[in-house]
Amino acid sequence: MIADAQVQGVPQALAEPRTRLPVVVVPTAGLLVAGLALWGWATLLALVWHSPAWVTVPLHTLAVVALFTVLHEAAHHAAGSLTWVNEVLGRLTVPFVSPFGGFPAARYVHLTQHRSGSPEHLTPWNTRGPAWTLPARWATVDLWYAWRYLSTPGRPTAESAEMLAMLVFLPCVLAAVVGTGHGWELAVVYLLPQRLALTLVSWCHDWHPRRRPTGYHRMHAERPSQPFYRYAAIPAPRAPEPPASVAEAPPAEFHPLTVTGVRWLTGEAVAVTLAVPDGLREVFRFAPGQHLVLRAEIGGEPVERSYAICACPDEPELRVAIKRVPGGRFSEYATGLRLGDRVLARPPSGTFTLRSRPRHVVAVAAGSGIAPVLPVVVHLLETSPRSRVTLLYVNRSGDDALFADELSEYTRRFEGRLRVTHYRTDERDPSLRYSRGSRPFDSIGQALAISYERYVPGGLDPGRIRALLEVRLHPAKVDEWLVCAPSEVAGPVRAALAEHGVPDDVVHVEHFHRP
Repeated sequence: MIADAQVQGVPQALAEPRTRLPVVVVPTAGLLVAGLALWGWATLLALVWHSPAWVTVPLHTLAVVALFTVLHEAAHHAAGSLTWVNEVLGRLTVPFVSPFGGFPAARYVHLTQHRSGSPEHLTPWNTRGPAWTLPARWATVDLWYAWRYLSTPGRPTAESAEMLAMLVFLPCVLAAVVGTGHGWELAVVYLLPQRLALTLVSWCHDWHPRRRPTGYHRMHAERPSQPFYRYAAIPAPRAPEPPASVAEAPPAEFHPLTVTGVRWLTGEAVAVTLAVPDGLREVFRFAPGQHLVLRAEIGGEPVERSYAICACPDEPELRVAIKRVPGGRFSEYATGLRLGDRVLARPPSGTFTLRSRPRHVVAVAAGSGIAPVLPVVVHLLETSPRSRVTLLYVNRSGDDALFADELSEYTRRFEGRLRVTHYRTDERDPSLRYSRGSRPFDSIGQALAISYERYVPGGLDPGRIRALLEVRLHPAKVDEWLVCAPSEVAGPVRAALAEHGVPDDVVHVEHFHRP
């Protein structure tokens, strides 16, 4: 494996810092309760006390605007830190805002607008066309949302089913109410206030910012996951910072290191331990995730390859994992190293490191891509007791998985702060059967033990990635991402992260190429 470490992501429109949220955002929950209470009171005024429409319609309209705000917060995962909290609040408020569609569909269309690159994520339906048609467009923007979603192919089956069910169910209920002779009450209590509320929010969020952009819209475009009540405390967006200077090239000088250990990890990969002389300790000091460039004379020619350091910084020796590659000149040579051999090495370099001590990191590795990821993960968990890591590790089978025993030991050692999901593209892999419970237990304690490792048949395909990002690994729950895998795995992962608005600066990618 040749590593070219750099921090890189897929260009996209969102770039916001991570937002810490409680389980339920109290102001948003309070707004939900207030909106429902106001809507219920206005309904009593209209149906029980027969108050005039000019009294009840404004109250209903104000209530729908409040519930729309809750819906908008839930769509941005800003109503709480848990996915199900946002799902519940979003589904509760959707029927009050529109009878045409479901919450997941509305969320998808709205977030797609944020990713479109428009600074104010304007809705085209609300900003285009002759001026005389705009009020009608504003009042029917939910129909545009429904049409936009239905014209998008390839959406998840459950999401589409919920959308179609709501498109059938709610209009049928409204038709039944009209059929019983309560059309006027339906119009005054539900339809008219809803259209007025949609007109108001369309004017405020789309048409007006296009003419006179406000600080709120600029800040929301920059930080869409910030709860609405925090905008008053957010400073105006800063001018873009100049790009960070490119790290200086590592020193060109090579130093001879002695091989002190050779351990086969799999039938095709070996861990080579290198002793560092006392006088070179500072020269070879490294950060987790960096790599060494090794040089050897092969066939009369100097050959250099870069290998990730899979040791931790507090270990006295360096260690690299080398996987034999068919036709790879250096890997064939390196897997034949013996104790006492000397290898030329350049001091560590690379930027595949975390920025700080994030609370939740998701790492995606495939094959030998685990080599630079593992020390970063272990070092974080050892030095930051409040951090946790989710590792998605792709291999053909258990026989090809590097550091499998170490991963199992680390999951037990960190007691749930490290969770590993193994994806096995060879569905005949025995570990898949064991994970389903067919392996006999050696003891009652083993049977009752909690395992933080899962084994899943198949690879990490785009559908699985998107499903994880929608729920368990929603971007609002993850502070930083580590990706080290071949392009067939890393490409879909990076595309899915960009699609879900994950900023570039929290995605750390180490590219590797097979020689």
